[in-house]
Amino acid sequence: MSRSPSSRWPLYYLGILLLLFFVYPGINLPAPSFSFDQPRPGGILRIKAYGRTLNMDLDPAGNGYPEVIENLYEGLLRLDRNLSLFPGLADYWTISEGGQKVIFYLRKGAVFHNGQPVTAEDVKFSYERLFQLKGNPLFYLFASRIEGGEEFWQGAASEVLGLKVLDSQTLEIDWKSPNINNFYFLAASFAKILPRNLILKEKRRFFEKPIGAGPFKFDFWLRNSRLDIIGISLARNEKYFGRKPYLQTIEISPYFLLDDFFRDEVQVVPYLSYRISKNKYQVIENSSNHLAYLFFNCHQPPFDRPEIRKALAGFIDKSRLAGLVSSPAYFAQVLNNFIPPFLPGFLPIQREEEADLSRIYNTLSEAGLGNPAKPLTVYLYFEFPLKELVQNIYQELREDLRPASINLELRPIKSLSEIKNEQTPYLVYFDWLVNLPDPEFLISPLFYSRSYFNSLYFHYQNQQVDELLETQSNLSGFDRRLSIFRQIETLLKADLPAIPLYYFNQRMAYQPYIKNLKAQPLGFFYLNLRDAWIDR
Repeated sequence: MSRSPSSRWPLYYLGILLLLFFVYPGINLPAPSFSFDQPRPGGILRIKAYGRTLNMDLDPAGNGYPEVIENLYEGLLRLDRNLSLFPGLADYWTISEGGQKVIFYLRKGAVFHNGQPVTAEDVKFSYERLFQLKGNPLFYLFASRIEGGEEFWQGAASEVLGLKVLDSQTLEIDWKSPNINNFYFLAASFAKILPRNLILKEKRRFFEKPIGAGPFKFDFWLRNSRLDIIGISLARNEKYFGRKPYLQTIEISPYFLLDDFFRDEVQVVPYLSYRISKNKYQVIENSSNHLAYLFFNCHQPPFDRPEIRKALAGFIDKSRLAGLVSSPAYFAQVLNNFIPPFLPGFLPIQREEEADLSRIYNTLSEAGLGNPAKPLTVYLYFEFPLKELVQNIYQELREDLRPASINLELRPIKSLSEIKNEQTPYLVYFDWLVNLPDPEFLISPLFYSRSYFNSLYFHYQNQQVDELLETQSNLSGFDRRLSIFRQIETLLKADLPAIPLYYFNQRMAYQPYIKNLKAQPLGFFYLNLRDAWIDR
């Protein structure tokens, strides 16, 4: 494609200047006035967090703010925006035995925020700590992929056989089978490396003022005039092994006001109001990694029958539910697939087929259901604490299922463990965060018959799904694995152990002078703050 004369002029001008410089080295020439957008170090970036109350959980294995966890700690590996793996605390690694043995060599200059070197013992300890917590089904999936990990999880071994400290800077991991997803575990937000000696000494108190190896370090808790804790301050880690962040300080609080943003005292906010002008501020939208399903207890009548589960799904108005849970900053998109469209290779189904009500009522009638004179009592379990939102969802679901002669009763719980022995038919409104960008980390924890969550709470079993999941775990080719997960999607739609409801998109706004502020692959919760800078 040819260029116009005006577009060629800067290069031509630069060529003349260079020619004059070399031919007449003594000549005094004015410096060309080219402008480059150069990062500027320093400054405080204030972020209004999602939510109404402060999240003080600073354990990477917990449920803290991802933008805090990702910048306070470091893992062996990291993911870039294209979902490619690159080194974190591991400088490099070697692979042998067909991918089952991987030896990681730690960076020699990597230290924790207190100056203590990061060692292979810290890595081994951090992973084994995860497997002891049992708070997330992905922890079990991680453990089960390593030799001896499942035995350690069950308490039958004192250490994980496949985690071997070769020396202070070298760790060997022996996997049961080779798979690219093995490496994804090492890049997960929950798999950050912690200082072994300090955790053993301080236990839970460690996370009140934690020490990691990330680009920012814990500075102090933000407080108001009454000395109540209202947020967290992170400072640039001058001991960071990589390029130091440009920002000097990050302050995060849910109590920052939208008016603070308009007064230019806060730089980043959720898009909470349409008062935020898209002409004046930067407003961007991205998928989050947050999904919602309505699970059946598949082991008890009448929900042990797929045709009953599918019949009841025909009464659920997903669009109305999505509207109830949405806000300008965090809004729900109806989900008709089990695997969401934000995972690579999966496209959304725009709408489901229209339900045939006469067939649905016949199905219910043949099962002895759908009789208004004899409604079936079904419990609806919620695990999250937003009471107003829970009530709104419950009221909508109750009205949706009333024509099916379902008497829905709300049962808020603090933990799913409370329903292990429940005998009454139940539904579970279940939120799930896809921590890693692969369908295995959604399907295996929730639908594999022997997974931690499914085997205890949902009780869905399909031998074909199990076999396909086991087959893909031994494959490394993305296209072949993608084909398998599409087969699994078809099987799940036929069985419908859960009703996919919606996934969430996020909007955020930030001041125009904030440069290079980008979301990570899993949404704006995972902001890359070490590459951002303030240009003013």
